Amino acid sequence: MKYKFLNKVVITSVFIFSCVMNSANAGLITIGALTSNDDGSTEVITDTLNNLEWLRWDHSANFNYSQALAQNALSGWTIAGANEANLFLDALYNGFSHGCSDNIQDSLFCVDSGSFSSEEYTALLGDSSTRGTSSIDAAWFYDDEALDGKAGYLKLGSGTSNEKFNTYGSIATTEEHRLLSNGTIGWLMYRPTAVPEPTTFAIFALGLLCLTIRRFKK
Repeated sequence: MKYKFLNKVVITSVFIFSCVMNSANAGLITIGALTSNDDGSTEVITDTLNNLEWLRWDHSANFNYSQALAQNALSGWTIAGANEANLFLDALYNGFSHGCSDNIQDSLFCVDSGSFSSEEYTALLGDSSTRGTSSIDAAWFYDDEALDGKAGYLKLGSGTSNEKFNTYGSIATTEEHRLLSNGTIGWLMYRPTAVPEPTTFAIFALGLLCLTIRRFKK
């Protein structure tokens, strides 16, 4: 009788945790290997292709260069370089060739089937233009030489006009654009994939507990 009661407690607990997890995952949007909450309730874009996390662009839109750098110490975010920008695009296109991996040519138009609208890009990335569902989402990154003081630029348009500028201008230029656009151009920032959340560990522990109880019962 005692074991039956414990089994019911464990099963009920697992069910409750599962419901919590499912509700937390509601409203997800996925493009390629990138997933985020489409309601902006997370700052993280999960990248399953590269095992990275990307900061949603609306969360970095108000950072000047110094503030963007400081995020490494605060939250582990690092400003992407040209190679990381390539990884981001690889994930966006789910590993398919997109034609924007070249770090030599300054301006590149990525091959895009137009499968996703600007609204869907905005839901995934966060609206870095702070204009609701904008026609353009944009983010800065270091050019291929991180120490030369220059920045590149990713621009995702209406689903058919994605573009990468390997060297757009100096770091000072990014601040000028930020001020001109009222702080509405984000930074492409990444960090290694975080360890599973405590709720994930809790579900795993409950599963082990259930197996242990069944073994003792036998």
